[in-house]
Amino acid sequence: MGISRRTLVLGGAGLAGAGVAGALTPRGRRFLGWTGPDGVVPDVPPAPVSPTPWGAWMGTAGPVVLVLHGRGGSVRWWEDFGLPRFLAASGFELRFAVVQGGEDYWVDLVPPVPFEACLGISMGGFGVLDIATRQRPRAVAAISPALFGSWEDAAHINGFASREVWEAHEPLRHAASIDSPVGIWCGREDPFHDTAAELARTARAQVGSFDHGAHDTGYWRRVLPEAVRFIGEHLAGHRAGA
Repeated sequence: MGISRRTLVLGGAGLAGAGVAGALTPRGRRFLGWTGPDGVVPDVPPAPVSPTPWGAWMGTAGPVVLVLHGRGGSVRWWEDFGLPRFLAASGFELRFAVVQGGEDYWVDLVPPVPFEACLGISMGGFGVLDIATRQRPRAVAAISPALFGSWEDAAHINGFASREVWEAHEPLRHAASIDSPVGIWCGREDPFHDTAAELARTARAQVGSFDHGAHDTGYWRRVLPEAVRFIGEHLAGHRAGA
């Protein structure tokens, strides 16, 4: 039996509908680039960068903010990202202690200097939230934190020495112990969106955003000014009330 033209038309409409439905999923939107506008690095002179054995200082004065990069990042990555310019444009007097890491997740980190607040992206977001489960920084800003709801998910990235290490440090498993002011930013098209939103609820995040955005530099640059402002206002408010 032949296929009628009507069947072909309806079938084509069904495929088109399936394509539209697929594009509306987070994965589809990432593929099509429907993830919101990219942030822009401020066109201002950068804050000074001073190398150290453990990473670098960015800025010269003010409260110290511990800064942790994403997996495979570095001090140079932060410079290319524009962090010294974002700091200079923020209007806050802050000193960023940018720690040099590697591929393994930030666990059992001994900060090289005393700090009052912390900021991290992706794996660094995991790291600053892990710190907040055991210490009480005056502000914690986590952008696109790479959190895992199960060991099966965490094991895929090969970033932890063992399941026991992951269980001891996964912020989702210890979120109730976070007692610092927390800000969480994670794009709707980010693979870590759901776990980040869950932590934001459990840790009672004070500020943040879950608008459209992928797990990429464009989104991180878009939300970084708000994250730095969140930290700066909390530290400035504390000093004003001291």
